[in-house]
Amino acid sequence: MKLNKTTMIALTAAALIPLASQATVMKDSSTDELTKIVYVCENNKTLDVVFVNTEKSSYAIINDMNELIPMQIQKSASGAIYKAINKNYTNELLTKGNTATLMGDNKVILSNCVTE
Repeated sequence: MKLNKTTMIALTAAALIPLASQATVMKDSSTDELTKIVYVCENNKTLDVVFVNTEKSSYAIINDMNELIPMQIQKSASGAIYKAINKNYTNELLTKGNTATLMGDNKVILSNCVTE
């Protein structure tokens, strides 16, 4: 069975989501890296993100409403913007330093998210 890029990213993220630590870094090779970050947002909500950095691109996988949503990095002047790979989703993850904001349909879903 041949798996496409989106499926591989989602499967990798699914394996990492249950990890309990705040930040987990796993290196596959000298250029590929998986990192799980847990952000604490407004109203004490949490945002778990698995970042996948490869030679060719960077990805973020979020768990929204019990569904894994893979996103790919977009060009940005400051910080990082990840947009859902599947065009049926409107999710965007905006990160800069140790902060993040999760958007959907151009509206804020989670804001003031920080990690240590």
